[in-house]
Parts: sequence; C-alpha cells; structure tokens
Amino acid sequence: MGYSKELEVAKFAAKEAGKILLENFNKPYSVYQKGERKEFVTEIDLKSEELILSILKKEFPMYNLHAEESGEEKKNSEFTWFVDPLDGTTNYKIKNPFFNVSIGLAKGNQPVVGVVYSPFLDELFSAEIGKGAFLNGNPIKVSERTDIKSSVIGFCHSGRKQEYVQRGINIFSKLKLLSSHTRQFGAAALELCYLAAGRIDVFELSNLNTYDVAAGALIAKEAGAKLTDFKGGLWDLSKQDLLGTNGKVHAEVLEAVRGL
Repeated sequence: MGYSKELEVAKFAAKEAGKILLENFNKPYSVYQKGERKEFVTEIDLKSEELILSILKKEFPMYNLHAEESGEEKKNSEFTWFVDPLDGTTNYKIKNPFFNVSIGLAKGNQPVVGVVYSPFLDELFSAEIGKGAFLNGNPIKVSERTDIKSSVIGFCHSGRKQEYVQRGINIFSKLKLLSSHTRQFGAAALELCYLAAGRIDVFELSNLNTYDVAAGALIAKEAGAKLTDFKGGLWDLSKQDLLGTNGKVHAEVLEAVRGL
C-alpha cells in the first residue's frame, strides 16, 4: 500500500500551518502555561493545530488523531495522525527561529508518513515508508562520520518531574563525555531531520511524546539512521526513549546511555 495522497496532504497542511507561524512570529499574541510541566502554549499553537486538523479531517475522516493541544480523537482505525502544530514553542516565544510543524501518520506503532516543515528556512523534510527521505524534494542521507569525539550530538528530554529532569541530567553528562559538541536545540522533530540530513550525527530523546517524533523518526530512518531504544531494541512508537544515530557511532552512544 502506498501513502502518496497522505504525504501530499500532510505537506500541504504543514506549509499552510507554517504560514501562520511566520505571519505571527513578530506580532503580539497570548501565552499561557499548561499542566504539571508548566509548558508554554501560545494562541499560535492553537491556530496552527486547528488548521492542520481541519485539513486532515476533511481528507481522511476515518483516521485517528493525536494532536499536542487537543489530545486524541479515536475513530477505530489502524491509522493515526500525530500532529505537533508548533514544535519548539519556547524557541518561538523567545524569537529563536528553530521551530517547526510536525505531521506524522502511523499504522499501529509504525510511522509510515512523515512531514516536518521549518518555516523560517522554508525547509520541508518528508518521507514515505520505503521510499527514502527528502528535503525540498531532494534526497538526503545521514552523515558518514565515524569518530564520536567529533560527532555533533543532539540532546533532548521531556517532562519536568524531578525524576525525569535528573535522568536527563545523567544522560547529558554521559553524552557530553563522549563529545563536547553536544547541544539541546529545543525542537525534537527538527533535530531528527537534522540527523537525517547529516547536519548532526546523533539524536537522543528520553521520556518522549509520540507527536514530537512520529514524523521525524521516519524521516531519519528513511535517510539511513539507526533508531533504537536505550536497550538496543528496535524503536517504534510504543517506546519511551529514542536513540538515533548515523549507524556508525551507535554502539558507543548506546553503551553510554544503556541502563539510564
């Protein structure tokens, strides 16, 4: 089964939502905090999500939906759209252009379509399972770097509970000892795309949210990335941790985070 229609609709929705993000980037808007984690939400998140969901529901009314702001909408389908309308909200709030729109489609726990749009650079990353990964229509692949000390590592953790934060600190300390080029960019979907494009060599995310990674993980995998959990098992959407690498430094990084 192919997913060309789903891919094209996701691309369209992502770019339309990206217009909303760009148009409002330097305008005043309301911001509030949600949940125990006190995460920032802007009215722009909500506008972007509303637009995306309206497009997806119109074209695929029987598919399940799982969106960051509005939650889950189940339709008894084997397919689920995972939507993050503004991945990198804190970056957006402080006028840091590293943010994106992320739309992924999964069949069960397996992503089959992924689209991540970075509006500021007008970069559209996309993938359909089994057909490779692309940036603005051009094929991309992971880096060939084999030296972990010169590798660039993207680091991210989700959750503000003390145990999650402490775990994130422990993981970061291990990664930083592997390479001084360790960074927390603040937008997981786009970081996975940077792994796919060979801009970074490793990406680690603990205690993940599925809507953050469903699209980016497929794009990275289709670009040749190796994706596992922290025990070395193959990654899918049922896993809470994700380690993605170019494959050439995977064993060293896995050894560092294993058991954490």
